[in-house]
Amino acid sequence: MPVLRYERRSPVSYDFVEDLITALDRVITPDVEMFREVLILSGMPHKTENLRYMSYNRQVVTEGKKIIVFSAVAVINNRRATRWQLAGFAKKISNLVFNTRWTRNPLDLFLNSLRGSPEMIALLDGTPEDYTILGILQSTESIGSWFLERKLLRIRPVIAVPGLDAAALRRIEVFETRNEIRKTRFKGLPISPAT
Repeated sequence: MPVLRYERRSPVSYDFVEDLITALDRVITPDVEMFREVLILSGMPHKTENLRYMSYNRQVVTEGKKIIVFSAVAVINNRRATRWQLAGFAKKISNLVFNTRWTRNPLDLFLNSLRGSPEMIALLDGTPEDYTILGILQSTESIGSWFLERKLLRIRPVIAVPGLDAAALRRIEVFETRNEIRKTRFKGLPISPAT
């Protein structure tokens, strides 16, 4: 009977796995063990891969009336960022396809915005680190009381790049805020886009 051998899809250095997890500190205190396991099992993108999707993960934190849910969804290969960038006609078509009016998956919207942003692509390409975590941060907050109670839902991308200076982090935060999706729901009514 032949011996089956497990072959890891790509080598994983524990040093940069820890650096990637530490980069999440600015948005949530990460569950280090869970994210370490997910990163190691999912593996890093190969040299020819733009990104690699991660296996399912979800961390939930409650702060008073606010519920925060964070998921790390993909590892981006920074060394291929410029090859992955959308420009010209391809960018126009992609923006039509991934429009907030009909695209329901926030990940598609965030990836499209990231790929179409020359500033963010230059930032990823210029970082000394090989990898970046792309995550989704969702917060739900109850506002008001009784029949005037409404829930405010915010969904935004998280671009976790290890070892950046304050100026680069500020540029990332501006991108994340600009791409935030806001929705409100009044008690007993479905969620609708915020105005």
